[in-house]
This record gives sequence, C-alpha cells and structure tokens, in this order.
Amino acid sequence: MGFWHTGYMEFHEPVGLEGYVPEYIPPVYQCKHCEETFASVNELRTHRFESHPYSRPILFLRGIEAGTNPVRITKPLKKGDVQTSRCKHVEINGVPLSPSAIGEKLSSETNDTVTVRLTNEGISAEFVLRFEIASEEDLAGIEHCFLDVARSRRLDMRAVEDFIRATETFPTAIGYCNGICEYFYGVLAKERSADSSLPFEKYREKFARAEDALKDFDRPLVRVIRALIAFHFNQFNESIDLAGKSRVGIASGRFERWIAGDTIGANRFLSRTSDSRIEELLTDFESERLIKWCVADPKALVPQLQDIESLIHQDILAFDRTKLRVLLAELYANQRSVTEAKNHARELRNSPVFGLWAENLLHRLTDEKQPYA
Repeated sequence: MGFWHTGYMEFHEPVGLEGYVPEYIPPVYQCKHCEETFASVNELRTHRFESHPYSRPILFLRGIEAGTNPVRITKPLKKGDVQTSRCKHVEINGVPLSPSAIGEKLSSETNDTVTVRLTNEGISAEFVLRFEIASEEDLAGIEHCFLDVARSRRLDMRAVEDFIRATETFPTAIGYCNGICEYFYGVLAKERSADSSLPFEKYREKFARAEDALKDFDRPLVRVIRALIAFHFNQFNESIDLAGKSRVGIASGRFERWIAGDTIGANRFLSRTSDSRIEELLTDFESERLIKWCVADPKALVPQLQDIESLIHQDILAFDRTKLRVLLAELYANQRSVTEAKNHARELRNSPVFGLWAENLLHRLTDEKQPYA
C-alpha cells in the first residue's frame, strides 16, 4: 500500500530535513468581510476601515483581524503583533488589563486557551485565542520520528501507531503530529488498505484535516505534504507555491501552463532541477506513478502510451483520470496524433478546471501554425 511499499526506498535512504530550504512565498492578506486581497497589512487595514466601518472593538494579530471563530496561534507573538482599535477596556480571562499592555501579555503565552474581551462604550467583542506554540526541539523530534517511519518502508496502522507512541515525548508539537497522522490515514484510505478501518471515501476528509492541521507550520515536510494534497485535488497554483522545486511542483507547473494554453512553457518546466528528497518519502503509489509521468521527457513516454491509456479505464480517482487525459492529449498533440488528442480533450470540455484547456487544445489542433513543443 503506497509508495513506501514499492521497494524504491531500498535505494534512497531517508536523510535529515535540515538541508532542504523552501522558497520564500510572499504572504497574501484577505479581507474577512469581502473577497479582496492585498499585498501588505497596511493596505488591508486601510481597506478595512474605509470599506467596512463599524464601532465594534477590533483585535488585530500580525495585522490580520481576528474573527468570531477561535484563532489558532502556532508561532510566538511579538508585542507589536497585537493591536486593537475602538477599544477602551480589555479583559484577558476575566482579568482587567490596560489596553497598552495587551501585546506584552499575549506575547508571553505559549500553550493555553485565552479569552480576550474588548469593550468600547457598551459595545463589546470577545475573541478566543488558542496558543499551540511548538518548541523547535519538539518539531525536530516529530520529524525524526517521521524519518524512522519512512525507513521502515511500510505504511500501515501499526506504523502509524508506532509513530504516535514515539512522538509522545514532544507534547508542544502535538498539532504537528496530528496533521501528519491525518495524512497517513488519508493515504491508507485512498489506497483502500485492508489494514485501515476507514472507508475509501474518507480519504478526502482526512486530507482536508491534514491540510487544516498543518497549514500554520512552515516546515519543509509540511510544504511537501500540502503540495501533494493540492496536486491531487488539481489545485496546481497552490502546489507550485508550496513546493515549486520538487517534482510535484514541476508537475503542477506543467498543468498550470497547459491550462493557460502555454505548451512551450509547460515543456520548459522539464529542464528544471528538482529536489525530491522529502517528496519521495510521502507519495502514495498512484501519485508517484502520475508525477513520474508528468515530469518525464515526452519522447521517453511514447513507448508507454498504451500503459497510460489503459490506466484511464481502470478504477482510479476522477482527479487523477482528468490529469491523465490532459497528459495524454498533450503527448498525442505533440506527435500530431490529432484524433487521439481530440478524444481526450472532448472528455474534459465540461470540467471546471480543464474545460477551457480542452477548448483551447481542440482549437490548437486545427491551427497548423500553433507550436506543439
């Protein structure tokens, strides 16, 4: 069950994660009251007060307005990260506090649930902050336990249970552990492991839980897990942002370029070097096969076209089937096998992700002046 069971790991011994340096991705700030996004905190705050004014007290954490849902905080706050607006009185867990002291108080929290109440002339607002700040030592400990699981070259319920037991000595990083476990459970369900009690369809819920649990941890291991999940669900831009230098990032880049109608740009991704040290510890069997095909030289795939074609008609997930159709259509188009390319493109005309790609490809196949490679 899974890539760990294929024997590939016999030739790729897991190493530490310290040498992997993720790309810096500039943050995007989204307004909680509309769909607009901004490149800086100041732009967001200006928009907030100009477009959505009201007198209710407001709490800002790192420039982002806290909402009515509990806020999970996984990185230490600095005094300057905490700001209030339209606030005259502050209470933290029922204890009055000077508004000017709120930053110092919250920046001292590490692992606790804190209720902040702000009041302004009879109008109050309450915010629940859940501090789950893991120590670097515990985060590294969780990753060490993960590598031990990878070295076992198997993924089953016993391996997951061993991982959980091994991580018990790293309590501040329990959220990190939980997110990795949710991904493990999702892979087991997705591969219909006889060892898993979860029904197949639960894999989507487990992947969603893994994404939610891990999104606040900016670690190389997390980026690759999230990139693999995004790739599976055809969220290619997100996968590129998370792991653009890995194979899954390169595969996602090709799909993103194909969707944009840029065939030449899609093929240029093949010249990029990739760092797959972490990724190869995490891919399940189906994902590994698909990613390998997506990053291979098109000429090298010609002898495998029938194998790829046969997989289309097997019991595979719709997310993977659509990606295979795109890959096959582009391969056939590159060879000027127009009928075969059109057949796959027509199957995706109504796809919300690939519909426009399909129409563009069908148009491209009738225009001899358009380049294919």
